[in-house]
Amino acid sequence: MKPSPRLLLAVSGHGYGHLAQCAPVINALWKAIPGLHLAVCGALPRHVIAERLDRAFTFLPVELDPVLCMHSAWELDVPASRRVYREFHRNLQAGLLHDADLLATLAPDLVLADIPWRLLHAARQRNIPAVALCSLNWAAIYAACCGEGDADAAMLEDMLAGYRAASVFLAPEPALPMPELENYRAIGPIARHGRLRREELLARFSLQEGVRLVVVALGGIPTGLPLASWPCREGLVWLNAGVTGSTGVGMIDIAATGMGFIDVLASCDAVLTKPGYGTYAEAVCNGIPILTLARPDWPETIYLNAWARRYGRLEEISATQFETGCFLEALDHLWERPATPPLEAGGIAQAVAVIASFLAQA
Repeated sequence: MKPSPRLLLAVSGHGYGHLAQCAPVINALWKAIPGLHLAVCGALPRHVIAERLDRAFTFLPVELDPVLCMHSAWELDVPASRRVYREFHRNLQAGLLHDADLLATLAPDLVLADIPWRLLHAARQRNIPAVALCSLNWAAIYAACCGEGDADAAMLEDMLAGYRAASVFLAPEPALPMPELENYRAIGPIARHGRLRREELLARFSLQEGVRLVVVALGGIPTGLPLASWPCREGLVWLNAGVTGSTGVGMIDIAATGMGFIDVLASCDAVLTKPGYGTYAEAVCNGIPILTLARPDWPETIYLNAWARRYGRLEEISATQFETGCFLEALDHLWERPATPPLEAGGIAQAVAVIASFLAQA
């Protein structure tokens, strides 16, 4: 009897967007290949990963790629990020040996990376097939936000060579264009679909019909809310998704709902967030309007916002509006627009088909 295939999932630890992309694919893979054995490597906490995966997995807490340094969920610390990335690159050869040992220990039939590039190098060296899955690549992000020309040229080329080492780079919509990657393959969006549990939410917190529920989700980067100026309105309730220091009048911690985030999101009237793949894709694929912070310096923003406007409802507010709480009018504009139907997350089945074809050859 042929042994069960072994998949190694390597996840970047910059926020939760990378996990949000690959977790629905893994869950669908388990349905297609029930005996699939999964090992997960990354710097995210195990419980965060377990919340999104449907079955048991082997976990190795290891940082496989550098993480951009952030002042907040949307403010990049450029000097600190340069130091972290350059130090990681200076230790490239030792890191490749580390990754080779990791692969030897786990003996995967396939590596799925979202999107640690060094491990893709190591997989190529050990003749292990690999698939990259992400709406961006860190070389493009670093070059746009932190790059200093010749000083970073060798590092960026090594990063791109890592991504090119994958057999295919699956880019779920909405993705950055990546003309520098010949193995780039566009696929549909990837997101979870939640259950509508609005009546349960209202009953749990003794809320009246007609109340507006707004999720505040700024990603996995610790960020506080300016509660002293936070807007209050009768009939408006904020649902805090892990934003630090966010308790007050009209503010409910999502943990107190007893529901998973995706069900809460699917049951609300809007989400307040910043440009990022995970929340955008989940909101649009569940028909939830988006109130987003302006983030003009982030390379993904133009593509994320254009996609969200095409398939959903989106309003943008400035950092000043966020800090002063002057954004209720923008919320009202969102709700004045016709509702948009949930978008199918077609990228899940597309990614599963590609990954399963590689595992079938193992």
